[in-house]
Amino acid sequence: MTDLTDNQRLETLRKRLQRTNGLERIRILADLSIAYRETDRTKAIEFATQGLELLENIEDKGLESVILNELCWAYQCIGEYKTALQYGFRNLEVTDITRDEISKSDTYNRIGIIYYKLSNIDQALEYFLKALKIFEESKEILKVSSLLNNIGIIYSDLNDKSSALSYYGRAIEISEEHGCFTNLANSLNNAGSIFRRTDEPEKALAYYQRALKIRETLGERWKIARVLTNIGMIHHDMNNHEKALDCFFRALEIEMEKSDNNDASQTLLSISLSYASTGKYQEAYEYARKGLAYTDGIDSPVIKKRVCQSYSEVCEIIGYFKEALEFHKKYKTLDDEIFTEESSRKINELRVKYESDKKEREAEIYRLRNIELAKANEELKHALAEVKHLSGLLPICASCKKIRDDQGYWKRIESYITDHSEAQFSHGLCPECMMMLYPDYSESPNTTIEEERTC
Repeated sequence: MTDLTDNQRLETLRKRLQRTNGLERIRILADLSIAYRETDRTKAIEFATQGLELLENIEDKGLESVILNELCWAYQCIGEYKTALQYGFRNLEVTDITRDEISKSDTYNRIGIIYYKLSNIDQALEYFLKALKIFEESKEILKVSSLLNNIGIIYSDLNDKSSALSYYGRAIEISEEHGCFTNLANSLNNAGSIFRRTDEPEKALAYYQRALKIRETLGERWKIARVLTNIGMIHHDMNNHEKALDCFFRALEIEMEKSDNNDASQTLLSISLSYASTGKYQEAYEYARKGLAYTDGIDSPVIKKRVCQSYSEVCEIIGYFKEALEFHKKYKTLDDEIFTEESSRKINELRVKYESDKKEREAEIYRLRNIELAKANEELKHALAEVKHLSGLLPICASCKKIRDDQGYWKRIESYITDHSEAQFSHGLCPECMMMLYPDYSESPNTTIEEERTC
């Protein structure tokens, strides 16, 4: 969709808003919130909040769920995770009333993402698995692929590369099979990051470039930036710093358009690393400080941890060892807070429970299928037992029309067919034989019931 079309749609919604009241007005406010979802989250929150206030006097739980979901999403995007959680849990209460399992699962997924941003990794996985179970049972295949991708990210952060690639691989397979290209790009991008960490830059670059091509084709401008940063890091690793900086600055331009502090902070630090690696220490330090400043309003330990790690690396390269040590300690503190022994234990328990539950469900499906198959086989056997058919050449007498059976006996045709099929015979006379045998009692052979007459 072009910008002109977006603007026209927004203008239409605003005009409709001015002349509507009641439930229709709330629906338009919800549509406006969704329309501003990517471009202006402050307005998205403003319209959704207005709609939620009006719903206090109107009963429509379905619409309330839509608006709560938008508020949860918008507050998550601007980094106000605790507020986002409040709207997420309110939406769970509403979906309990509406019994909308799909909306509930979407909310589980959203809550899982927020807990991940807050570094509550075990709680994030718990909610992801709740959503995954419902989506698998309801055959929401494309949403299954999204959840598999999210779970892969958890294991990637735990440095369990094998498990992460397994989940990404399943997500890629599903997305390719069902043509869900947005999900496919997400999983390709994340799998590329694993290959980068396993020192397979060529393979990582191939995955990133596939993801970039898909996002460019779909016109997903905001997501293009993240892939460009990742491609830039591969060029950085391969000492292609000119190509790396080109990717970073292209990504930064997009991130500045939508004021995305989360991604911009990490891109700025990536630029800083490239400058430091080429000996441009002054530029490196300036971009590192800018990247650090962008994290002031971010309430995510996961993001802050990555920024501290990158900032420490830059300071070490340019010789600011005191700052390097200070931020390395901050990085380690955040890392230890995120990945505690207790959280790791809980994650392993959740994984075991999920795999066990999945195996039980698969076993039950297999058992039911076997029962159905056995029933079908029994019905088929019964049907075959009742079916007899004639085939092959039948030796028949040219004069009396008797048929010779397998034992060499000649049988009347009706006896033979009765013995070798389910057909039963009744006897009558055809018109020709009737004329020949009983001429006094026969009618014209061309007579039909329609030719009968009454006096």
